[in-house]
Amino acid sequence: MKFIVLIIMLLASATVPAADRHESHDRIRMLAERHAVALGRSQAPANADVRAESSRLDPRLRLARCQVEPETFSPPGQRPGANVNVGLRCPTLPAWSLYVPVRLEVTADVVVLGAPASRGEPLTAIQLRLERRDVARLAGDWITELEQAEGMMLRRVVQPGSVITQTMLERPSIVRRGDRVRIQSSGGAFAVSSEGEALSDAAAGDRVRVRNLHSRSVVEGVVDEHGRVRTGS
Repeated sequence: MKFIVLIIMLLASATVPAADRHESHDRIRMLAERHAVALGRSQAPANADVRAESSRLDPRLRLARCQVEPETFSPPGQRPGANVNVGLRCPTLPAWSLYVPVRLEVTADVVVLGAPASRGEPLTAIQLRLERRDVARLAGDWITELEQAEGMMLRRVVQPGSVITQTMLERPSIVRRGDRVRIQSSGGAFAVSSEGEALSDAAAGDRVRVRNLHSRSVVEGVVDEHGRVRTGS
C-alpha cells in the first residue's frame, strides 16, 4: 500500500509544470524593484519621482518556488546611490536567498547655477534656478530650495548648469581681518562694551578672535548679525 501511495505522489509531482516548481524570475524582479522604490522614496525630496529597474536574472538560475512571498532587505552598510543591491530570501523551506542588482532613478528639483557667478560674491536670485535631475547619480549635499543658496557665496568657480551643493557655499563675511569691531562682554549682572580689532574674517554666527584695543588682550566671541562680537555668557 505504501508503495502505491509513493508511486501516486511521484506521478503527481511529475505532472506539475517545471515553471510552477521554480521561483518566478518576474516575481523576484518585481519584489526587488518594489523594495528599491521604497528605499529611494525614503531618501528623496517630497517632489521626487522614483523608478527602479532590476537586472535580468541568469536564465540558468533555478530556485525552488517559495510557498510564501519572499522577504526583501537591504545589505548592511549599503550607501544610497543609483546602483543598489536588494536581498531576497524565502523564509520557509526551501529557504534560499540571493541579491538582485537594481538601477534606481530619483528625479527631483535641485538648485542649479543658471548664470556666471564670481567666487566670493553673494549669489542673487537671477543667478539661480531649479532643474529636474537624477539625484541618485549626484554626489554631495545638493539642495532643493533657492533660498538655501541665495545670498551665499561660492567657495570656488562653478560653471553655469552645475548643481549647487552645500559644500560649494559659504556665508558672506560681515567682519574682515583688521576691521574695528564692537566687543560686547557680559557676565552675571554686568555688561561692558569696548573696541577691538578682528584677527580674521567671520560671518554672522562664526566664532572669531579679536584684540581689545584698550587692554591689548585677545578674546574670542561670536559675531552677531550687526557685526558685533559677543563674549561671555
